[in-house]
Amino acid sequence: MATGGAVSARGVSGWRSAALGVAGVGVLLAGWELVGQFEVFGRGWPPFTDVLESLSKDREILRRAAAGTIRDAVRGFAAGMALGISLAIIGLVIIPLRRGIGRLATVVNSIPWIALGPLIVMVVSSSATPVVFASLAVFFSSFIAVSSGFNLVSASHQDVFTVLGASRTSRFWRLEIPAVLPSIVYAAKLGAPAAMFGVVFGEWFGTTEPGLGLVMVVALQQFFTARLWAAAGLTAFIAIVAFGLFALVEELVRRRDFSVRQDVRELAGSGRSKEGESEPASWRGRLVDIALTVWPFVLVIGFWQFAVTIWDVSPIVAPTPESVVSDIAGDPGTYFSYTFNTLQMAAVGLLVGSLIGLVTALASWLSPVLRGMLTTPMIIMYSVPLVATVPIMARVIGYTRTTVVAVAALVSMFPTFVLVSSGFRSTPPGADDVFSVMGARRRARLRHLALPSAVPDFLTALRLNGALAIVAAILGEYLTGRDGLGWLFALSYGGLEMARAWGSAVVIVILSVVVYVGASRLEERGQQRML
Repeated sequence: MATGGAVSARGVSGWRSAALGVAGVGVLLAGWELVGQFEVFGRGWPPFTDVLESLSKDREILRRAAAGTIRDAVRGFAAGMALGISLAIIGLVIIPLRRGIGRLATVVNSIPWIALGPLIVMVVSSSATPVVFASLAVFFSSFIAVSSGFNLVSASHQDVFTVLGASRTSRFWRLEIPAVLPSIVYAAKLGAPAAMFGVVFGEWFGTTEPGLGLVMVVALQQFFTARLWAAAGLTAFIAIVAFGLFALVEELVRRRDFSVRQDVRELAGSGRSKEGESEPASWRGRLVDIALTVWPFVLVIGFWQFAVTIWDVSPIVAPTPESVVSDIAGDPGTYFSYTFNTLQMAAVGLLVGSLIGLVTALASWLSPVLRGMLTTPMIIMYSVPLVATVPIMARVIGYTRTTVVAVAALVSMFPTFVLVSSGFRSTPPGADDVFSVMGARRRARLRHLALPSAVPDFLTALRLNGALAIVAAILGEYLTGRDGLGWLFALSYGGLEMARAWGSAVVIVILSVVVYVGASRLEERGQQRML
């Protein structure tokens, strides 16, 4: 009887959450309609009813385009998840390569897509370009989430497997894979909207196949504002559906006890025991450590030189590494000035987005009503492609630094919300019952149970968002014309100064790697102290 009552209560709660989600969307759509009807932001913001009319009138065009976009998004999502998970597993199994793999992933994720576009089209053809961009959009977040999940395997469980004489293969399949399943689901939840953004960007950049990104480009060029918003809204709807499916999978994973995370005391005692505390290294050991740190950069530069030389790439598409280094060394003042501006805007955007995501996740934990009303609008805002959002934000806010900050904040907000919300719910098994039996109040439960459980996820979000905020700021500068590395790249690329354009891309990569390394150190220290 008790079980049946629990199931019934769970069902009522599920229906209530769904109803609150619908209510949140309703409030969002009502505000959209009012803003459009009164032309608060001009004619570039159409009423929702006009967008609905376009969805009906252009349904055949949008249907074919959506089918092509979904097909490419699924392929890119699968490839990106496979790549991210594979890199995380390699870093787990081959410990000396772990640090270098993380930096290699950061390097690849930080290269401006505008610079990669011509090379991708040349190598894989324009029709496959959206799939490549979708996989690039997915792989970094999946790598971060899965590698962080591996790091949270309990030291006590590791000791048990060691005492029992378990092989490395047995430990991997019976301990580490079950432990990382929730992290894989988190990665999929983040990756579904990201895959849609990557595909739309690839279609926006150039493709021969029909897709929603191509529909947006044509609508923007021909001033079909309602069709532009209809395509962007349809893209967001598809991303929301995919996100919802993985949210259901997450619930199924949670009901089965895959949690082998440490509790607070275990983590505090384990520290960095997985890698061990080594003695001061000899000079040979230091050389090996340096080699394991810099090999990703050597690999990327070697591939760059190989592509330019062997594939006979035109200097108009990609200059040689030597010419780029010479340009940076010849005018460091210009690079420093633009880098400082980008770093300022990205840092402010990261701070604002992380705070919004954290506060929203906290509000969702405190109130089921707010959780139902906030989750869907958050997904919608994250799912609309930035290439469509930035021009609208620029028209509303202005072509100012504030728009660039808002773009970086928008990118940082959603991963923080998703990861911290999951962290609030990832409490140790039985801990909720203990607090309930003790009669703990909501505030005590938050301070002593939910917040400590969410700390690792918040630190993971910072590590993920640090590099993403840089990339988002670059895109915002590129599209709004504000002083920064993105605008330097745009000016140089438009003027065919390819050494300067690729020089700005190299500085972007270096900046992203530095931010990633700093966030990783913060995550390690935070886990040692807080966990």
